[in-house]
Amino acid sequence: MLELLSPAKNLATGIAAIDSGADAVYMGAGRFGARVAAGNSIQDIRELAAYAHKFFCKVYVTVNTLLYEHELEEAEKLIWQVYEAGADAIIIQDPAILMMNLPPVSLHASTQMHNNTPERVKFLQNAGLGRVVLARELSLEQISEIKANTSIELEAFIHGSLCVSYSGRCYLSETIGGRSANRGECAQPCRNSYDLVDETGKAIISDRHLLSLRDLNLSTHLGALIDAGITSFKIEGRLKDIDYVKNITFYYNQLLNKEISGKPGLKRASSGNSVAKFIPDPDRTFNRGFTEYFASGRCESVTNHASPKSAGHYLGKVTSVRGKEVEIVLADGYQPANGDGLCWYDKSGKLDGSRINSVSGNIVSLNSTGDLRTGMKVYRNYDKAFTEMLDREDSTVRKLNIKLQLTSSSDGLVLKGTDEDSIETTIEVATEKIEAKTPDPGNRKIKDQLSKSGNTIFNVTDVFVALEGDWFFPSSFLNNLRRELLDKAVENRLTYSNSRLKTGLSTTINKNATQSAGYAPDPLTGKENISNSLAAEFYRQHSSIPPVELAIQKQFITDKAGQTGALMTTKMCLKYELGICPTHQKHDPDFPKTVYLSNRDGRFRLDFDCRECVMRLYKG
Repeated sequence: MLELLSPAKNLATGIAAIDSGADAVYMGAGRFGARVAAGNSIQDIRELAAYAHKFFCKVYVTVNTLLYEHELEEAEKLIWQVYEAGADAIIIQDPAILMMNLPPVSLHASTQMHNNTPERVKFLQNAGLGRVVLARELSLEQISEIKANTSIELEAFIHGSLCVSYSGRCYLSETIGGRSANRGECAQPCRNSYDLVDETGKAIISDRHLLSLRDLNLSTHLGALIDAGITSFKIEGRLKDIDYVKNITFYYNQLLNKEISGKPGLKRASSGNSVAKFIPDPDRTFNRGFTEYFASGRCESVTNHASPKSAGHYLGKVTSVRGKEVEIVLADGYQPANGDGLCWYDKSGKLDGSRINSVSGNIVSLNSTGDLRTGMKVYRNYDKAFTEMLDREDSTVRKLNIKLQLTSSSDGLVLKGTDEDSIETTIEVATEKIEAKTPDPGNRKIKDQLSKSGNTIFNVTDVFVALEGDWFFPSSFLNNLRRELLDKAVENRLTYSNSRLKTGLSTTINKNATQSAGYAPDPLTGKENISNSLAAEFYRQHSSIPPVELAIQKQFITDKAGQTGALMTTKMCLKYELGICPTHQKHDPDFPKTVYLSNRDGRFRLDFDCRECVMRLYKG
């Protein structure tokens, strides 16, 4: 079973994701989610689960922040509440949850648990988790190695924003402004501009977004990811708007269906078919430019130093500028319109832009042209018509196929429905049979009335009528009969779905797993993010030497001034981005031995660990 997993910042976005082809959605609860601005009420989770389960889709709820001692009881209570609301899994970061009294719900290890080796994943498997969300930094080869050594479900990000810090474990935001990434409050300082300076403060590079990554796009690697062992394909974006979620979800829905059509034995994890009134195009919604990151190993630039904003898709090249009128040689397939956003990289390399006021052929009139000049490339970062189409409630629709059969009973009629999952629903009604005054060859009028599915989740694909005689039934009677059947069919699907999704689920947390399960290192250190007594006890049971440090996160509370550990470890390396990596590229002997990132928030020393092939960032 292959699962397309989409983000939902709220109920409406979650429903839109399902209508656009998602097999599952993930959303935050009211507290303890890694996106504090994307929390949802228990009632909204309940409503989304009820809608999702009609299609056998699933709803996962994030409880993936680090927990402090006084929050443990509340977190356990919250997990019970979201489970009772219909959640199918809980995504976690803090191992304290593994020591709680839990309902029979599957637990998924968030990428923040640093799931990047076969040993680590095997340990979490043996500890009883149901799924692992792999680190974004892994290559296809590394994913295959993990799959070969484990049997747990593997989930991988395929699209969306990237956190520059390895596995999203970052302390830069906390250091600068007290907003912790591990507590769902990241201020995204990695998107800010920095100077790269030497020890004397001399600028090597000035005012560039040196830590800002492009957005992930693995659309050309879906087949390879399937072969590597991935079953859940995750789209990032719990803070993204509904137009983004619809566009990207439907885009990958089509791609996954194409992969399935070419590989016998593969099947989507949910039911129904989604159709859209637009042609999906990732370039036409928010993106910072795309990268495959490390899927195939180190590749060309994974950063966008010019801007952390969305440039949109390439529109064409400027041939003339006359006042506020700009003539453009347009790229194939694109035509600007009034209200669109036009942008360009100015002479300093920064993103600038303006709203389009009017269009005449390939000439656009702008609010402002800035330093726009002949020969410059222009982009559309806001497509008004496309966005308005996506925002329409009916821009994507999902339907389940059902076949109906009408037969006679001794005192009336029997209507039977069989949906695409072979779930049968039958209703029997007593009614007077009146002989038709006008013959209806093939019962065409009856079939026409029963074929209307309206705004239901069903698409009636066939109606078989087998009546003993030529009878007349009022249209209103047939319509009510069909509505009753389809309403009952929804109820039957929910009953079946809830039984199907819960069957076999239990919290099989192995609190006595040993080091032989594959966990290391020994002794444990602050890197394990032990921020409460339950997490400490969990790791104490898996290490021959007890933990000796609090979580790095906890140290920010108790001893900010004494914090000396790495604020960030990243697989993105500035030396590689600049073309001077001594391992993979040409070494620059003139590059300073010690360099810093500097801006108004402070100065941060960079350490290039060529043996581990990572870059680290330290305060000062």
